[in-house]
Amino acid sequence: MGSRRFPTTMMTGTALLLALGVALPLVFHAFPLGGRIFLPMHIPAFIAGLVLGPVPGLIVGAGAPVLSAMITGRPPIFYMVPMVFELATYGVVAGLLRPRIEAAVAIRRRRAGPDAETSRSTSGVLLTLLAAMVAGRAVWLLTVVWLAPFIGIEARTVAVALGALGAGWLGAAIQLALVPAIVRAIERLRIP
Repeated sequence: MGSRRFPTTMMTGTALLLALGVALPLVFHAFPLGGRIFLPMHIPAFIAGLVLGPVPGLIVGAGAPVLSAMITGRPPIFYMVPMVFELATYGVVAGLLRPRIEAAVAIRRRRAGPDAETSRSTSGVLLTLLAAMVAGRAVWLLTVVWLAPFIGIEARTVAVALGALGAGWLGAAIQLALVPAIVRAIERLRIP
């Protein structure tokens, strides 16, 4: 039985997205560098934050890399730790910012005229997603630089980390294309 703070539907959604965060990378890891380029574990964290809020976003974001490492051995520990912070940031930032950004977008649309759409907007989801991406990647970079001395990476850490960020541009583009559509589809399916 769910509580008022974390209802059953939210717990179910969180569990499903957490399972997807473990299963989806298995598909992409079947291809060389598929996981590192397409970033499939990021998608459930974004969706959890955007649809369910910051707490489920945090749970899915932090939990998926840990569970995946425990179950499949991927990601290795030196990738997992920064990913925990990065994906948790995605979920939390998406969950916290979406209502604020969509409120601002709705105000602008109301000012634009009476025919303007005032409901949840795709542009609000897209802007939230972009903000969460920037925040999560910044946290990832800071975590890698902070951990470097402990895992034996030399002074080239920042250059190596920036190179790894560059490898994920295709995944980011896919996320920007797919995540808003997935969020809309989920919200259309919800029972009022």
